[in-house]
Amino acid sequence: AVVSTQSGHYGRGALIQRAARAGNMPTAIRVEELLKKNESLRLEVETSNKALIDLQREHTKVKESCKTACSNLHYTTMQVTTLKQSRENALQKLKKAQQNYDALNRSLTKQAAGWVQERLDDRTVDRTRKMQRLFPNLNTVA
Repeated sequence: AVVSTQSGHYGRGALIQRAARAGNMPTAIRVEELLKKNESLRLEVETSNKALIDLQREHTKVKESCKTACSNLHYTTMQVTTLKQSRENALQKLKKAQQNYDALNRSLTKQAAGWVQERLDDRTVDRTRKMQRLFPNLNTVA
């Protein structure tokens, strides 16, 4: 693996030799351990960055879904309000129509009863006249 520093690129072996010559590191083994740890941390950071990008994408999708859901909720709430008002109007019209029907039904029943009574009265008068024609001497009380 190649490690980048401010002064350039060095292989592991070159870094170990350089550190040993400079006396900065107690042993070459310590440098090897540090390089392994550095590589491990670099891979962990790379994995974390990929996970962060995935989470950012997912967050954007969830945010858009939330906006859509909120918009749908607002639209649906407006529809429910409109439908409730329409239902109330329809119920009022139905109640009024039922009242009109009841009034007309009572009126027609009253008229029908009147017509039936008139018809019965007419029959009674007709029978009385017939009886008077057939029996002119008979005194009938109608």
